[in-house]
Amino acid sequence: MEYRYQVGDAVRVVRIEREGDTYRVAIDGGEEIAVRLAGMSGATLELDLHGARRRVHVVRAGGQRMVAIGSDVYEFALAERGGTRRAQAAIGDDSLTAQMPGQVVSVPVAEGDAVEAGQTLVVLEAMKMEMRVNAPRAGTVRKLLAAPGQVVERGQKLVEIE
Repeated sequence: MEYRYQVGDAVRVVRIEREGDTYRVAIDGGEEIAVRLAGMSGATLELDLHGARRRVHVVRAGGQRMVAIGSDVYEFALAERGGTRRAQAAIGDDSLTAQMPGQVVSVPVAEGDAVEAGQTLVVLEAMKMEMRVNAPRAGTVRKLLAAPGQVVERGQKLVEIE
C-alpha cells in the first residue's frame, strides 16, 4: 500500500508491504526498513525496529496522524490526491471543530485577533500528546468556544473565524 502524507511543506510517499508478520516500509523510495509488530493495545504499538523494541503511540484524528516515539512527537496529515494538503481542522460555517476528544491546553488567540493561515488557535491534549488546531486560512477570530481546562468531544466547535 502507498500513502501520501503532508509533513511541513513537503509531501512524503510512504510505501508499506506486508510479508507475514513483518512490514517493509520505504519513505520516498528510499531504503526499505523491516518492522515487526510485536504487540498492539489500542493506539499503542510495540515494534521491533533494527533489533530494538520500540513503543509507539499513534493518535488518528481525521486525516491527521500524531505519532509519539519516546519523547519525540511527529505530526502528519494525509495528503489529498494531487498533493494538496487537508485542513488540520474541520471547517463548516467558518468554525473549526475538534478532530478528537481531549482537553484544551491553551488558546493563544483572543476574540477579534487577526490570524494567519496555519497559525495555532487551540492546543488540545489527548493521550499525553498535544494536537494543534491551526487556522485553515487568514481571518479574524469571531468567537472562542473553548477555554483552557475544558474537555471537548470530537466534532465540538472550538473557534469561529471570519
